[in-house]
Amino acid sequence: MPRITLRETITKKIEIPMETLYELIENLTLKEREQLLERVSAKKVQLKPFKKAKIEAILADFAATGLYEDDFMKDLEEGLKKSSVYR
Repeated sequence: MPRITLRETITKKIEIPMETLYELIENLTLKEREQLLERVSAKKVQLKPFKKAKIEAILADFAATGLYEDDFMKDLEEGLKKSSVYR
């Protein structure tokens, strides 16, 4: 479902149902629709193959922050080793 972020003094995220999004687009003028299509088509989505990082590198990144205790780091390592990505 599409989301929009409004920035005021507080950031709020709301979900917009597709039907509502269609209605919004239908209410645009022809010029606004053309601008929207240009903007959407200008940014092509590039899919990249998933690159699996080494478990040691992931653990080193977490450890470098100094935010995590040893128990968490052990649990993280065990969880990564059990995950389908690293089996």
